[in-house]
Amino acid sequence: MDIKEDELFELLKELSGVGVQFVICGGIACVLQGVERATYDLDIAISFEKQNLEKILQVAKKFDLNPRIPEPAESLLDERKREEWINTKGALVFTFVSGNSPLQIDIFLKYPKAFPELSKNADKIEIDGFTFYVSSKEDLLFVKKLINPPRPKDLQDIQELEQLLKTEEKHVS
Repeated sequence: MDIKEDELFELLKELSGVGVQFVICGGIACVLQGVERATYDLDIAISFEKQNLEKILQVAKKFDLNPRIPEPAESLLDERKREEWINTKGALVFTFVSGNSPLQIDIFLKYPKAFPELSKNADKIEIDGFTFYVSSKEDLLFVKKLINPPRPKDLQDIQELEQLLKTEEKHVS
């Protein structure tokens, strides 16, 4: 595991360890589901309950992660502010970046699936005693197919996810 992967894993462990309700989505979820690709930004869908958001801010501070936009991190707690970012700026994610590493976390402000449904469908994985929820292959595929226009890596993810699901179907039959 290289330094970037190690940092990413430490961040995931901390989020899980403090009890943040989140589901891993995007590229990391694709990798965890068996798609071969490189990515070092962590995309997560979350519960927007105040206590959950406060835990996320605590983890961001511990990892010296700061908002990419010129807003205080605490703005994430304000529902009206989040709606404003979505409606007036077309924002999809709130991004925290590190000033001293490529580590980045994208928190979906709005996700095509509601968090309760996404977490219910998610696959539970355990690594080193920590539990993580990873978006299901079906939900990843659903969301990837909504991207318009799709990037080359999205098209590749779609193709590989479809192949993985086909392979699973053959093993079930």
